[in-house]
Amino acid sequence: MQEIDIQKRSYRHWTTLEDRKLVELRKQNFKFREIAKQLNRTPISVEKRFRKIEKTKFDQV
Repeated sequence: MQEIDIQKRSYRHWTTLEDRKLVELRKQNFKFREIAKQLNRTPISVEKRFRKIEKTKFDQV
């Protein structure tokens, strides 16, 4: 049998600084893909985080 290399997924918690940068870059109309490169994250994780931040912001009102 041939061994298959399985890459382990690792989760990095978002910092407040990363959150702020994400929101600021979105205000400047950067795409999630571009923001992901700057934050060294995947585009889907950036998009999910942004949606969570936005939802939280509206829930507090």
